[in-house]
Amino acid sequence: MSIFTWLNLILVVLFGTTAQLSLKYGLYISSPTKGESGSIKNLLLSRYFLIWFICYVFMTILWLYVLRTIPLSQAFPVLGLMYALVPIASHYILKEEVVFSQWLGISIIISGVILVVN
Repeated sequence: MSIFTWLNLILVVLFGTTAQLSLKYGLYISSPTKGESGSIKNLLLSRYFLIWFICYVFMTILWLYVLRTIPLSQAFPVLGLMYALVPIASHYILKEEVVFSQWLGISIIISGVILVVN
C-alpha cells in the first residue's frame, strides 16, 4: 500500500469532517437568531450546503479508490477518526463545549484507530 493511498484515506476523513462542520454551521447561520437551529430551506440555499455536497462527492470518489487498494478491515476503522475530529473541530471552530468524557472518548478512538492500522 502506497503513501498516496493512505493520504487519500486521510482526505476522506478530512472531507467528511469538513462536510459535517459546514452542515452544522449552515444551520447555525441560517437561523434568524444565532444559536438556534435555522430552517431547512435557508440551509438548502446556503453555500454551506453546497460545501457539504461537494465534500461528500469528493469523499465518495476517494473512498471508492481507497477501497480498491486498502483492505476494508483497515480502511473502515480509520473513518472512525471523523468521530474524533468533528468534536475537536466543533470545539475550536464552532465554539462548542467538549467535556472531559468526550475528550476521553476521543483519545480512545484515536488509540483504537492506531491499533487497528498497525
